[in-house]
Amino acid sequence: MRKRKFACLFYLDEKENRHFEKQLAMTGLKKSELLRSLILKTDIQPKPSEDIIQIYRLVSTIANNVNQMAKIANATGYVDPKKIDGLLIMVDKCWQLMKQIC
Repeated sequence: MRKRKFACLFYLDEKENRHFEKQLAMTGLKKSELLRSLILKTDIQPKPSEDIIQIYRLVSTIANNVNQMAKIANATGYVDPKKIDGLLIMVDKCWQLMKQIC
């Protein structure tokens, strides 16, 4: 069953529609999500650039690897230096991406 039970149909002129489509492209939201955000006067943020998304993914990967290494280190008392080197390479790549953006 739907969470929202009321539908709303309305019409836009060409200028309004261009602006609406521009807002959709800028935010990456679906039409209904953008309209609800506007109605509720919530802060609407532009979607992150591809570079920022790539950094998010890289940081997530780094965090996962650190957690896996910590688990291994706690269990065995040893971490393969090659894995640490691989992690340092990822951290460096992340740092280089961040320097490019800023």
